[in-house]
Amino acid sequence: MKGKIIGIVLSIICLNLSFGQEIQDGQKRWNSENKLTIDDFKIKISDENNEAVYSQFVISYSAQGFDFLKRNLNNKIGNLFLGNASWIDTAKVENIDKRIEFQQTQFDLAEIHARKFRKRLFIEKWKISKGFDIMNKISNEIMAEFSEQRLLLIRETESGGNNEKLTQWKEKIMNELQELYEFRFENKKKIKRKK
Repeated sequence: MKGKIIGIVLSIICLNLSFGQEIQDGQKRWNSENKLTIDDFKIKISDENNEAVYSQFVISYSAQGFDFLKRNLNNKIGNLFLGNASWIDTAKVENIDKRIEFQQTQFDLAEIHARKFRKRLFIEKWKISKGFDIMNKISNEIMAEFSEQRLLLIRETESGGNNEKLTQWKEKIMNELQELYEFRFENKKKIKRKK
């Protein structure tokens, strides 16, 4: 019996599900102080068939067997800009700074969803002890929600061209980021459950 328990414990310790939390070349982790710049867009294009500006974001996650025992799991969920999968056609774009700022707004929107992921994982972290399927489920739901919200942002602001709508979206995004402040990547403090 003792051998079985040790075997189970060792199996859980050795179990490691990882989806690349380390920053790769061309990636940028979301940070309120470090905004996107033209140098972050690694693909250089000059093609009439593509959008002038395109940004690729990913909300990545990783976990290990006993992570459900940790005070918080914020650093297990990353919001990354993929510069190697993003482009800006400087010949097509008139106001580069404004277009990059709109991409930053989308990156900020992705951060809201990363924080929602962290919050849901915090609430449901005990389910990790039964397997990592819960992380896959939450990830799929969060990415679908982010895609819908991103499309709505693009439509309502006319790709950032409608300043009034864009200002409303930025205010909404900043408010949501503040509401989810304790679920930012940098927060390592214990998060208390709200009743």
